[in-house]
Amino acid sequence: MKKKVLFALALVGIAALPLAGCGGNGDTKAEGKAEAGTYYGLDKVESVYGVSAVTAAKLLAATEQDAGIVSAAAVTDEAEKFNRYFNMLDSFLDKAQTTTVVESNGSADEAVADYALKLTVTGRGIEGEEVSHTVYFTETEGRTVQDSYRDEDETVTVERTEYALSGVVPMTAEDGTAVYYRMEGTRTESLVTEEEGRDKETSRVNKLELRAYAEDERDYVKIEHTQTAEEEEGETETESLYVYSVYEGGALVETTQVKFEEETERGGTEAEYEVRFLSGGSRGRYEIERETGRNGSVEIVVEYSIDGANGRFRIAKNADGSYRYRYNNSEFDRDFEDFDD
Repeated sequence: MKKKVLFALALVGIAALPLAGCGGNGDTKAEGKAEAGTYYGLDKVESVYGVSAVTAAKLLAATEQDAGIVSAAAVTDEAEKFNRYFNMLDSFLDKAQTTTVVESNGSADEAVADYALKLTVTGRGIEGEEVSHTVYFTETEGRTVQDSYRDEDETVTVERTEYALSGVVPMTAEDGTAVYYRMEGTRTESLVTEEEGRDKETSRVNKLELRAYAEDERDYVKIEHTQTAEEEEGETETESLYVYSVYEGGALVETTQVKFEEETERGGTEAEYEVRFLSGGSRGRYEIERETGRNGSVEIVVEYSIDGANGRFRIAKNADGSYRYRYNNSEFDRDFEDFDD
């Protein structure tokens, strides 16, 4: 079924994956434009937009604080490079504890007043503390295109609607001044209907592309998001894929893939997160899991493979808010700054 959906999307130029499982078990209605409301988790369009905008802005802020957009070839410390991405993700590692609130924008700040909606996304930090970020944005509905084809006895129809996105993420620089990270992008929503005789199945598909920049539009972070959900024999598995591309002077210097996986079984829910550097510098893959100790303390456990070398370290938060990376050999313990504002 999934192959047919992907083939249908390829015909209309969409390289994305179904958000709802085939067979009508999921919510397959079109989501339409982002609306005011409260959303839990990371599945809805409003939540995905908030997390995408915030993480792209945080990654851009972190690379700027590293004295400009850092060329991947100049980054020799893989742990330091990983820390930029961990800073970007740390408040969203507990998917179930993420809340997104969308409301009409009533801000008097001239830098954000022209946007229609105010979005506040709140996650949990490494110690369980609430961490909130705000995004101001406008989403404009564009054209709707419908196409169909026949595959043997089955008719597949794809209805696609495009949306234009613009927004801004306010953050605070090291010197305390306000920085506004601009957002521009598109979202494509599709309904894929497969009919064979009296049988009818529908899948909903979303793809988001977003670009974040500050002053120089040639230095930016591009993010692409896709998501899948599958149900089988009482088990549900979801996967969210974010691909971040860092550009310097308009040239690509690094591409990184972040994958969120969550599997719900009768015994509970297990979440895993993977950061994989696809280009630029060394090729690294990091698998991230949260662990709670007997005293209730939370640590992040990271297993890594960098150019064939494997290892493991733990991340905890120091009293001053920085991160402590503890390796099996304490000689290599490192402290890294938390870039969160």
